[in-house]
Amino acid sequence: MKVKGIQRKGLTALTAAFAVSLLLSGCGSNEGSGGSANGGNGDGGNAAANADNGGSNAGSTNAGAANGGSDSLKLEPYTIKWFVPGSAAQKDQALVNEEVSKYLKDKINASFDLEVIDWGSWADKMNLKFASSEPFDLMYTANWDGFTTKIAQGNIIDITSLIDQYAQDAKAVIEPALLEGSKVNGKNYGMPVNKEMATQFGVMLRKDLVDKYAIDITTIKTLQDLEPYYDIIKEKEPGVTPFYLNKDTSLLNVWQNNNFDHYDDGAGTLTKGSTDFKLVMGLETPEAKAGYDLIHQWYQKGYVNKDAATLQDMSGGLKAGKAFSFPEQLKPGKDAEVSTATGVQWVQVELTQPVIRTSDTQGSMASISRTSKDPARAMMFLNLLYTDKTLVNLIAFGIEGKHYKKVGDNTIDFADGVTAQTSGYNLNQAWLFGNQFNDFLWANEDPQKWEKFKTFNESAKNSPLLGFVFDPSNVKTEVAAITNVGKEFNPGLGTGTLDPNVYVPKYIDKLKAAGIEKVIAEEQKQLDAWRAAQSK
Repeated sequence: MKVKGIQRKGLTALTAAFAVSLLLSGCGSNEGSGGSANGGNGDGGNAAANADNGGSNAGSTNAGAANGGSDSLKLEPYTIKWFVPGSAAQKDQALVNEEVSKYLKDKINASFDLEVIDWGSWADKMNLKFASSEPFDLMYTANWDGFTTKIAQGNIIDITSLIDQYAQDAKAVIEPALLEGSKVNGKNYGMPVNKEMATQFGVMLRKDLVDKYAIDITTIKTLQDLEPYYDIIKEKEPGVTPFYLNKDTSLLNVWQNNNFDHYDDGAGTLTKGSTDFKLVMGLETPEAKAGYDLIHQWYQKGYVNKDAATLQDMSGGLKAGKAFSFPEQLKPGKDAEVSTATGVQWVQVELTQPVIRTSDTQGSMASISRTSKDPARAMMFLNLLYTDKTLVNLIAFGIEGKHYKKVGDNTIDFADGVTAQTSGYNLNQAWLFGNQFNDFLWANEDPQKWEKFKTFNESAKNSPLLGFVFDPSNVKTEVAAITNVGKEFNPGLGTGTLDPNVYVPKYIDKLKAAGIEKVIAEEQKQLDAWRAAQSK
């Protein structure tokens, strides 16, 4: 099942925009990066120098299998190693890996080893793996997670020819706008997960407390509309935090999406309704300052947990009932997904309009490491992942009868005696894997979820910068320095812990010392060239 709705509204604009962007030498997306570009380890290699890695380093995959890919007798045994981020390693991961290995044996003669790394240490651990050249095959990649830096350093390989050779079936089911939009310089460095294509932000509210205090969520249109309910929770629900955060979450995603056409505290920002496409330093705008003022006020009022700026993982607090609300990136049915993951029932409140940005086409991908011993086998596996319903659901949801049970043709619930808290395999991150339109639905999810995904995509507006790709190669030293400055200030300012009147000026000074003005000038030059090419 493919999401076709976007083709009527967004595909033409997206593919045309990317056709123009390929005239430039861009290799980094500016959309939605939030200043989180990751400098990584090493001095960086040339991605172009590695362009042929996928085709030439076939490892144990021989020519006969290359043409067919289905005759496992022609393939030597191989173990596919895949790293993904998650809230925690899963107790039954080895059991699931064993079942996947059994399933893959007769298909591509491969064993399977998926490893989950906690979100808090994900970036550092993956950088260390590349620094030590640890052999592995696949990893989660995304625009916000240093995707273009990994390309520039040569740490993930060009897989364009591998897709054509080993994954024609997957290519046929992936939404064309995703596959085209996720390209960098006309090449695929990641296989995009087939899922929703727009971004929307809002909050999750605990359903039992919404019901208890008769909160009409349809009246909540802005962040400020939440304040009377936060006062109620603070007064009447001891032990429950009105607005629960960790060091990486904030109300700022909502604020910035409503007040800017594009915001990036580590590069250029485009103000709302801009017609001259002049990039500015976002932190110097009054709109950005007002957002920091609001979250600081909430912290001072006691709406935010005191440990927010240092808290790594929110999931424990959510499962323990410590939160009334928290900010979240939304899509149709996100509340049901979070309810399943936490064992607590939530309802979602949308506070921004859905927008399709360049980064949304690169929001969740699987990339092949330069250290893979058999990139061709890794691509054969990905081809199955996108087309084989049994495989993708085994990886996403675990073992039938142990982790889940079927309650309908395409509907599952936890296995008897198992809950979200006790399950040995409850990743709740199906958006990491292959083709979501082949996924089972949980019993609490809307049967029309996938149809609503189509409507969601159709209702989204295109970002003014859709298709623009910023190449940071000329300012990579400055980008790395800016990233480190962001790590120093963002947790404290984003959670409201630090007074913006004191620390925003300090943040601005350090960003300027790190070279942000040079980065913005370089980005502006590329944006002007991109717009000029579009108008031809």
